[in-house]
Amino acid sequence: MYFSISGHRRERHGKAIVLATLFRLSTVSLALLGVQQSARAESPSTVVFAVPAGPLSQALAEFGRQSGMQVSYLPEYTRGKSSPGVRGNFAPQQALQQLLAGSSLTYRFTSSNSVTLSDTGAVVGSTDSDGSLLLDTITVTKAKMADPADAPYQTAGSLSHLSGEQVERFRGTSVGDFLSGVPGVLNGNGRNSGSVDVNIRGMQGQGRVPVVVDGASQETSIYQGYNGSTSSTYIDPDFIGSVDISRGATGGADATGATGGIVRISTLTPKDILLPGRTFGVRIKGGLATNNRNAPEAGSYAGVGYMSSAQNTLNRPSLLNPHGYSGSIALANTSEFLDITAAYAQRHSGNYYAGKHGKGGGQVLEDGSTITGSLTPYRHGEQVMNTSNESDSWLLKGKIKFSDEQHLELGYSRYLSSYGHILGSQSQGLTAPLQYQGLVSTIDLATWTARYGWRPIDNDLIDLKIDAFYNNIDNRINSTVYTDRLYPQYFWVGSNRKGATVSNTSRFYTDLGDLSLEYGGGFNRENAGLPDDVTLANTPGLLAGRDGWRKESNGFGGLEWKPYEWLTFNGNLRYSHFNSMDNSQLLSTAYERKDDGWSHILSLTLEPVEGFQVYGKYGSVIRSPSLFESLSGTSFLISADNNPVAPERNKSTEFGINYLQESLLTQDDKLRLHMAYFRNHISNYITRGNLKIKSPLGDYYNYNLGRMNLNYADMRGFEVSAEYNIGPVFSALSWNHYTHVMFCAPEERLVPGAAGCSAGGIYNSFSLQQVPPRDTVTFNLGANLLNDDLTIGTRVNYIGSRYASGTGSADAAGQIPGSYSIAASKWDPYTLIDLYASYRLNANASVDIGLDNLTDRFYVDALNTIPIPGPGRTLRAGVTLKF
Repeated sequence: MYFSISGHRRERHGKAIVLATLFRLSTVSLALLGVQQSARAESPSTVVFAVPAGPLSQALAEFGRQSGMQVSYLPEYTRGKSSPGVRGNFAPQQALQQLLAGSSLTYRFTSSNSVTLSDTGAVVGSTDSDGSLLLDTITVTKAKMADPADAPYQTAGSLSHLSGEQVERFRGTSVGDFLSGVPGVLNGNGRNSGSVDVNIRGMQGQGRVPVVVDGASQETSIYQGYNGSTSSTYIDPDFIGSVDISRGATGGADATGATGGIVRISTLTPKDILLPGRTFGVRIKGGLATNNRNAPEAGSYAGVGYMSSAQNTLNRPSLLNPHGYSGSIALANTSEFLDITAAYAQRHSGNYYAGKHGKGGGQVLEDGSTITGSLTPYRHGEQVMNTSNESDSWLLKGKIKFSDEQHLELGYSRYLSSYGHILGSQSQGLTAPLQYQGLVSTIDLATWTARYGWRPIDNDLIDLKIDAFYNNIDNRINSTVYTDRLYPQYFWVGSNRKGATVSNTSRFYTDLGDLSLEYGGGFNRENAGLPDDVTLANTPGLLAGRDGWRKESNGFGGLEWKPYEWLTFNGNLRYSHFNSMDNSQLLSTAYERKDDGWSHILSLTLEPVEGFQVYGKYGSVIRSPSLFESLSGTSFLISADNNPVAPERNKSTEFGINYLQESLLTQDDKLRLHMAYFRNHISNYITRGNLKIKSPLGDYYNYNLGRMNLNYADMRGFEVSAEYNIGPVFSALSWNHYTHVMFCAPEERLVPGAAGCSAGGIYNSFSLQQVPPRDTVTFNLGANLLNDDLTIGTRVNYIGSRYASGTGSADAAGQIPGSYSIAASKWDPYTLIDLYASYRLNANASVDIGLDNLTDRFYVDALNTIPIPGPGRTLRAGVTLKF
């Protein structure tokens, strides 16, 4: 009898995004889908294998389950034979070679996901009377391939994986909307500037939560006038292949300074574009979106102001009248030696409109008098100024496969965007319309990447990875303060960053257990100043733009020891050295600053029964001052040489459980469950504040804006993630709850009347805009119907109240609403309901529809820098074509 162990791969179909012209011409494009191309198996991708040593038949069964491959062989081939097992990230062919080492068996791939074993010395059957060979009946058993969505439920820590399909399904209106629904994760200042500023468990900005795209990171700090500063990372969701989010202290070659967590994004690869069995393919996506309109002329205003209200901003288009469009085209080719991916995307979205149902908006009464609103001056259903975004993006990647063991991937991407930007100081106007349309801002981001990997099949000591990147940013924020005058020295930034990481993993399989060691190092350097073609005509005074550089290098080592199948120990140690150079025109001589420190992370995982884990994790991670914090310039009125700050250190603790079980109640159900308690305790937390400084002119004190090390910041809480699938129905629930938030500063350095400890942030500090909601809850329910061709579902997001109102203290300074100082973010609890559906017309075409904010709620987003309402009910529709 032949045994056949197989896995089932399921193709994912992302939600469509379409240019208006492509959308209208889709029927023409469909006619092209009949063109047939030569079929050829796609080059195998790598899989994380964890096949223990043991009987060969069991090892092959586990290989089939984890890889999704079908393995066929006669039972006598494996009888009495054992396998050394295989652990790590391998192509299926590499893993199979290791499994069969010493067995005398050979293999042959009969298709892209089927392999047959043979033993030339074995007798494979009996002979019939006519001399023909008789084989036993082939038996096929099914097994499911390893799912990357399972990894967060098999790891000591809190992780989330978003597939490209999920990113498309929940991409919403603004760039960072795809992050909604991840427990403990929010996008700060999410409606401003077309960027992301990720908040994880209350940690945000200045490199605390790096966003790494194909190994490259970039972050720009944006001056918000009197209302502080925000951090911005620019990405194009059209090119996202998958997202992995790690919450809490994080190891890895790219995680230097990641005291809050890290977001790792992978862009498109050939598998995201090609049809099964094809070596060349084209993917066209396009979509239309409603609830927006082209931005009006600069100087137009909206909302209810001090003496007037806008009259022409309530002309909201109907639900079926789209004004926004998007589209992309991607090409891919794969061969034995080379993979190529090329893509172009364009997006146009005007200013969106707020919802109509809710509280907190401005009002115009029958007698003509106005009420500005408890949250925002905008009225229900009104156009929200400066929320438009137009972008063009390019992506080009080539992967040279020298062999199954060695590859080099080179990449280039460019992102050009014209976007609306709202200066934080606009929320503090007293004598002018509170919200007005400004001039459009622009960004030009170019990134080059190189990624090398070498893993010999016959050498467990080498698994080498080298990543290098360079990016250049020209960001011109054209903010104005109630005039048409620009201030380039404050808001225009020209910066570049380069970096590299090198790591190697050595694996040992001993009688004392499996052991892997990862070690390496890295560096990065950032330079900041004005754009290359801009120079200052004169000395700008106290608010000069930043000019200088920062570099950081590190060496690290990590180990994973698994003495038993039920026990795993992980440890990570890192040494970091940082130095910066401040070349500000405010200084008589350049100012150089240096610092260093050690970080470590430890975790222990117990798995008493298969699928159930209990873990504990402790980290002590250092973050050196960012480039923004290290240089003299806007947001601080004290130069860096007179106001240095020490690195901050997050001592984090996490305890949790994971549970992953198939066939729990029925034969076709699956449960994933993660629960965790967490605590971030950050000593020397870096922010800004009004510092008490003795005047050089006499025996009295001034209170100037400067950098400040708090005594500590502390955030505690717990999170729950659960997914349950049964038959065609899928569901997911996530909940994040904070039990304690507190910021404490040295009281002798604060302005009179300001509390030393406040749950809502320290007076006039950046922390006022980073305090998260006490609760966030997301529930998703859907079904795959009609042989998985039709997917329908709904998602409900609940965002609770801010953990503390204002500073959370009764001190006099804490009650100041933010006039000419940083205003604490403010919102009321809100619930958003989304609907989605996708239908696969055939192997080449699918249609997607999404309805965001079904009930048309009027709300202001959590973690806002400016109190503007989020988008109202929005219909998105698109098509995806592959051929």
